[in-house]
Amino acid sequence: MEDIISKLAEIEAAASHIMEDVSGQKKQLAQEYETAIRQYDQSMDEETQVKTRKIRDELEIDMKAKLDKQRADAKEVLDQMETYYKKCHAELAKQVYDSILRM
Repeated sequence: MEDIISKLAEIEAAASHIMEDVSGQKKQLAQEYETAIRQYDQSMDEETQVKTRKIRDELEIDMKAKLDKQRADAKEVLDQMETYYKKCHAELAKQVYDSILRM
């Protein structure tokens, strides 16, 4: 009978030891999992920042190009208006004078 009790005690001790090992492995796996998640999150944040910066730079370049085109178009229109004014100044002044007299 004592043999059976001692064998049961050994089995219980072995089972307890196994449970402690499993608990330790579980904690280690949880730490590794958390570390992997933090690394993944950090890499995703960095990648997102890089992509956002690239998109922002592309949009800024596009915006500057459109603004330069608008400035060039506006300058061209103003130059055409000035040329027309210089060419037709006398006629325009006469039209204004005549419209004032008709009132």
